[in-house]
Amino acid sequence: MNPSTSGKKTRPVSEYLPILGFALVLCYFMYGVAIRELTGELSDYSGHVYVYIATFTGESALKGWMMSPYFLWHAVVLFFKTVLKLPVENSAAAASCVFYLASYFITVFMTEKWCSHNELRIPVTLTGFFSFALTMIQPIWISFLDAGASRSVGVFSFNPLYSPTHMAARPFALLCFMLVIDLWELSQSRGSFFFGLSRIKALVVLSVTLFISAAAKPVFAEMFIPAVGIMMLFECIFSFVKNKESGKTYLKEFLLPAFCAAIPAIVFIFAMFFLFINMGGSYTDTEGVVITPFLQVWSIYSENIPLSMLFMMSFPIYILIIDSKNFLRSVAGKLGIISFVTGFLEAAFLGEGGDKLGHGNFIWPMMFGILLLWASAMLHFLTMEKKTSARFARFLICLGWILILIHVHYGFQYLFEVFGWDFMIF
Repeated sequence: MNPSTSGKKTRPVSEYLPILGFALVLCYFMYGVAIRELTGELSDYSGHVYVYIATFTGESALKGWMMSPYFLWHAVVLFFKTVLKLPVENSAAAASCVFYLASYFITVFMTEKWCSHNELRIPVTLTGFFSFALTMIQPIWISFLDAGASRSVGVFSFNPLYSPTHMAARPFALLCFMLVIDLWELSQSRGSFFFGLSRIKALVVLSVTLFISAAAKPVFAEMFIPAVGIMMLFECIFSFVKNKESGKTYLKEFLLPAFCAAIPAIVFIFAMFFLFINMGGSYTDTEGVVITPFLQVWSIYSENIPLSMLFMMSFPIYILIIDSKNFLRSVAGKLGIISFVTGFLEAAFLGEGGDKLGHGNFIWPMMFGILLLWASAMLHFLTMEKKTSARFARFLICLGWILILIHVHYGFQYLFEVFGWDFMIF
């Protein structure tokens, strides 16, 4: 026996079959969603294919980019069409599957690393289900408790499967989430949580990943950069209060480098809006960002905003009720809360002038804030589930799993409605 490997226990490949099985199911459904969404004249899929049709057909390489400079999903569609010679519709569906699967496998990685760090051992099947659930669950929707104009409008989802560009940014959002947690752990003189990178390498990877997320869709960076900035600024102030030297060290080694890491994404976003305003796109020179009355834009979509928030945030709210003390102590919990609050405030106060006020485009950053809060709440729930032994606490854990399964049910209900199948419609 090789002494260098005798202490390590590796799982046989066959144990990972449940993870691959969930990936196959996810791919099947998401490919079908994309194909069916493309037939809708007003769907996001149809719109994003339409604005790039000159690029896809070879008429003009730059025309589509000038219409929609966040190009990552479109670039993958172009690859499938030009290199693999697939029809545009199949290329669009295949490109979306790439990003859906990327989100899924990144969540598998995140879950495995989280459990390893917290000395938890969960079955591979649970890892696959957990990752599958986080990729496709939807908010609760009960028609006789109407909180919005339709299922996906008013009760907003962190899995808007109808939006190819939002879902293209999603895997990079999760990577940025993990990288910032690593940086936070390093700033507290603890080891890197997920990736095992040094401070400099983590900052470089964060910068690249954040830029790619902006190239997919800038709304994640619009939420995440100020959220992380606020979180690090408060930590820097606390460091100065405790010890002036430690405050200076934090400022020099973490706060300022993190700002520098965000500069490429910030520059890209400003360049993108310059193209929108001056070279076409969906904007005109008479429109721009405006400060609106509190929740004015959201009120266009929802009859009952508190109920809408409860339907989409029920599980994180449940975690805050049963274990807020430990959740808010964790780095993931703090980052999830600050991300959601930042996105919520952007959705509450920001809008666009003219006819685009009703488009609600500043609600998209909040949907990424919801994603990070859900992710942090579900990871924390895994820790609670494995470390809880008291009878009442186990009862609360059981209720938590039921709540997750309810959201999974609504995820399947959404998918089955897209496919035109009956599935327990309330």
